[in-house]
Amino acid sequence: MKNLIRKMLLFMCVAMLTFAFTACGNSDDAEPAAVEEEDAESADEDTAGEDAADAEAEDDASDLSATGKYATLEEFINSDEMKEQMETQTAALEGTGLSVELAAEGGKLIYNFTITDPNVAAALDVAALESSLDSQASTYEAIASTIPLAVEVENPSVVVRYLDSTGAELLSKEFVPSAE
Repeated sequence: MKNLIRKMLLFMCVAMLTFAFTACGNSDDAEPAAVEEEDAESADEDTAGEDAADAEAEDDASDLSATGKYATLEEFINSDEMKEQMETQTAALEGTGLSVELAAEGGKLIYNFTITDPNVAAALDVAALESSLDSQASTYEAIASTIPLAVEVENPSVVVRYLDSTGAELLSKEFVPSAE
């Protein structure tokens, strides 16, 4: 039983770090836009009218994503990148008795960990789980700190919820960026 809990907690740490790095990985969008603008400027004079219209459309599109950030956490969670990450994490959790889902409510990124095996959920020591979650506080605070790098959000937080197989909440904690 302890080994199963340790494995689940280890996986959670790895998953949280993966999500943290994914949240920071949206900065490559600026370079392709700059290259496209340079290409539009170096176009032949014969196609200057068409290229000007194309460049204007590209400028409009780059204005919408000028910061390279998602407008909401919901958009971030529903992005192709995050869907791929979640598929990978879900596949890794198969057979462990644990599943994870991401949700968002305003500025809160919510990790719902469901203990799918009712026997494990019934035997789980919530106090030990809470202690383990407290020991991972710095990881979740770091994730909360990185959210504004990928999403236009003020006062972000990360909520970690443990649910049993019926969806009843066993434990929930909210983490905010650490004051540095």
